[in-house]
Amino acid sequence: MRQCLSLAARFGLAAACLAYALWGVDFHRLGQALAGFPVWAMLLYAVTVLASALAPGLRLRFLAGDRISPAGGVRACLLGLGVNNVLPARLGEMAKAAYLCREAGLSLGQSLEAVFWERFFDLSALLVLGVAVAALLGQGLLLYPLLAIVGGGWVFLALLRLRPAAAHACLRLVPGERLKLFAGEMLTLLEGRLRAGFLLRLAAWTALCWGVFILACAVGVVFIGGLPAKPVLILTVFAVTTLGFALPAAPGGMGVYEASAVLALGWFGLDREQAFALGLTLHMLQYIPVTLAGLGVLASSGLSLADLRRRAETPGL
Repeated sequence: MRQCLSLAARFGLAAACLAYALWGVDFHRLGQALAGFPVWAMLLYAVTVLASALAPGLRLRFLAGDRISPAGGVRACLLGLGVNNVLPARLGEMAKAAYLCREAGLSLGQSLEAVFWERFFDLSALLVLGVAVAALLGQGLLLYPLLAIVGGGWVFLALLRLRPAAAHACLRLVPGERLKLFAGEMLTLLEGRLRAGFLLRLAAWTALCWGVFILACAVGVVFIGGLPAKPVLILTVFAVTTLGFALPAAPGGMGVYEASAVLALGWFGLDREQAFALGLTLHMLQYIPVTLAGLGVLASSGLSLADLRRRAETPGL
């Protein structure tokens, strides 16, 4: 029942966002806008999106202690994105961890720790970028929930570094002895990483990743949309659409991405037809190639969706 309610809420959010994005849209003009995008620019953007997986793949290799090849890190990232695009509950993160277990010989705890650092620093980068964009535009980007999550995470990590006994005492709240042991392993692994050198290097890798992501967004906005290469415009579109992806909505951010694009581009005077057409095109040119690549990795890896669900439900096994 809980899963059904969660799915209903996610798809309800996606439907509401899609209704907002399409509100008042002239479908004839929308079709003209979609037909007017140059094919060469769309192909360039799709290739750029796939190529942008190289930087996070190298970051994942760093987090795995160089126990996976650069190509393996890229495949793990594509696998995670592809599974997240077709399944709910962020099972792509579990798929990535399972792939690291198989390819790098890491334990499940070590793999999930690497995925945690990857996702946590991405959320931190999104918060920093969102605050900067909100300050530039004087717009509230609904950053308070993200601030609470990221801020709470940093507070807990500080507690783990300064008062490890108090942080480990929180394990009393974890139900089940097996799950408690697994959570204890995770805390020990996280505690071992809390050094300035590691955090600074991870911050540098994350900055590289986000620079590549922003460059890919710029290719789409400028060459497909024909918009000026203004940093504030590109950063705003990237920040708002990425924030939309962070919401617990339907797999692949369906509806949410388009609504986020309409909102962001509307601040720069684009009409709803052009904004929706560009948002939909950018979304599909991310979604389709990445999903196909990720499912290709899944098919060749020997992993199964049933195994991923089992691991997600009982990570301590």
